[in-house]
Amino acid sequence: MMSRASQWASRFFAVQTDLSHRRLLLSAASALVTVGLVAWVSQFSLSGRDLPFMVASVGASAVLLFVIPSSTLSSPWAFAGGHLVSVIVGVSCAQWIPYLPLAMAMAVGLSILAMFYLRCLHPPGGAIGLLAVVGGEPIQKLGYQFVLTPVMLNVVIMLGCAMIYWRLAKISPQRSTGNSLGLDHDWQRGNEEWLEDDVPFRPEDLSHAMADMDTFLDISHHNLNEIYARALHQSHKHALRGLRCGEIMSQPVISVEYGTELASAWLLFEKHNIRGMPVVDSFRRVQGIITVKDFVRIASKGQVKDDAGLIEMLNEELDEKRSMAQRLVDLRQRTPGFESSKPEVVGQLMTAPVILAQVNDFIADLMPLFSQNTIHHMPIVDDSKKLVGILTREDIMSALEGKTI
Repeated sequence: MMSRASQWASRFFAVQTDLSHRRLLLSAASALVTVGLVAWVSQFSLSGRDLPFMVASVGASAVLLFVIPSSTLSSPWAFAGGHLVSVIVGVSCAQWIPYLPLAMAMAVGLSILAMFYLRCLHPPGGAIGLLAVVGGEPIQKLGYQFVLTPVMLNVVIMLGCAMIYWRLAKISPQRSTGNSLGLDHDWQRGNEEWLEDDVPFRPEDLSHAMADMDTFLDISHHNLNEIYARALHQSHKHALRGLRCGEIMSQPVISVEYGTELASAWLLFEKHNIRGMPVVDSFRRVQGIITVKDFVRIASKGQVKDDAGLIEMLNEELDEKRSMAQRLVDLRQRTPGFESSKPEVVGQLMTAPVILAQVNDFIADLMPLFSQNTIHHMPIVDDSKKLVGILTREDIMSALEGKTI
């Protein structure tokens, strides 16, 4: 057990971040360059004691932008909007409220309200608003020009440097996801649950839980979900350690060939209750994969690519008002004659190239490929590259359930 002294010390010297040394050095170097540029530009508008205060606020923003860019306080809108809204409020208070203490209080209070309701809360913004009131004679003479130079100019410089840093560090402050579809009348199905995305609560539940705390949480819903997902993913990797594809893959494999008609492929989907099949040649080597999603993609978007590489619109022959189920029926129906403006065989619809795995590959190593590439099926081949099985998300979930029983 930890001693009382060590517990006390851990409260004051707790690890604040798990960033790598390379990332920390890149953050510091980016902040150094950015603050240097801002200080150099600001000196043309400000001088004397006002310049250090201006740069001090910029230094606070640099910590947010370059050290904790995933924070909701560090988003591009929070940074830019927080500064510009606050400086406008500050200049207005300086212009219209002659009593300095009241002007200072109003500048900060109104800046907080404006940033909060405009969803651009950025702590250094409050400092900029205050500087507009307590700044020296150069700032007072600038009036609303202070909003443009140096504040807006500094915001542009810092945001540009931050975006370069985010690109170098491979940081994406905000992200979102999409959905997948199913068979005929079940084609409008929502997101398929999957390992790290299998969150046991709805987004609404998370919103209510955060609201019940009635405090400012410096983390987005997306980041909370991602933390949970990554922890669950690590748990699954630990549970599946040592398990190989050959132990849990589905076999024998239902497969089709390039020339298989779409109607025949669809019948196999329904007969075997599956959603995807490998497309193989006469030697059982995998050429691609055909899924229900491929059918829905063409039927919904109406884009057809024939062997000549021409893109045509399927919706020219399909009534926009008809249901998706009817569109899928029309897509599968064979076109009479020798010419067609839509796919007629599996090879024209399949996804290629396809991600493959070998019998002796470890399941834990393959799990990220499913999510990163948004796939549901992974054909398994032997040493001679011939199809011997298929690994699906359901196979992995069944293995996990077996491990946890």
